[in-house]
Amino acid sequence: MLRCVRMLAVLLALGVMPTALTVLSAPPAAAAPETPKQTIEDYYATLLKAMQNGPKLGYKGRYDLLKPAVEKTFNLTAMAQASVGAYWDSMSEPQRKALVSAFEDFTIANYAHNFDSYDGEKFVTTSAQTTPRKDVIVYSAIVQSNGDKVSMNYLLRESDNQYKVIDIYLDGTISQLATRRSEYTSLIRQSGVDALIQAIHKKADQLAN
Repeated sequence: MLRCVRMLAVLLALGVMPTALTVLSAPPAAAAPETPKQTIEDYYATLLKAMQNGPKLGYKGRYDLLKPAVEKTFNLTAMAQASVGAYWDSMSEPQRKALVSAFEDFTIANYAHNFDSYDGEKFVTTSAQTTPRKDVIVYSAIVQSNGDKVSMNYLLRESDNQYKVIDIYLDGTISQLATRRSEYTSLIRQSGVDALIQAIHKKADQLAN
């Protein structure tokens, strides 16, 4: 049971140029980038696949399935940076890379652990809204088999002509990133950056068991 699509391909016809003996095709036009709503729908499709095949895949199988989808959907570097606030500026480059790696590991582990089986749940994306800062909020919900809905909204920001998630609003309004920032910065103040990185990896390892 769940513990708590699609990707739209744009295909354009090829142009043709006849000659006396042959017909040559022009190269295909580049596909248009995904909209923020499509990005979330695409991720949900993979998440649903992990759930529907959850027991057969096992934790590692779900982790391996979700890893490329998480990397494609989430701006993990930006999220890791925001999760430690001003401490990012004083971190060494090796520490930054280690933090991003730990943050990614925990993010994937969290999904692989919690979305482990299927009981008729549905993922619904309803709309998308552009913010004054030109970010986009995608409104969605998990609809459980009994009809109960859990709102899960995503904040996406464009980078290199691609929108990626930079925050999740649980129950529609609770910023996941703000919650983590409070936890992470408190641990850094008490024990330092390296201790935080170790703690994040430890949490990911616990989710694997």
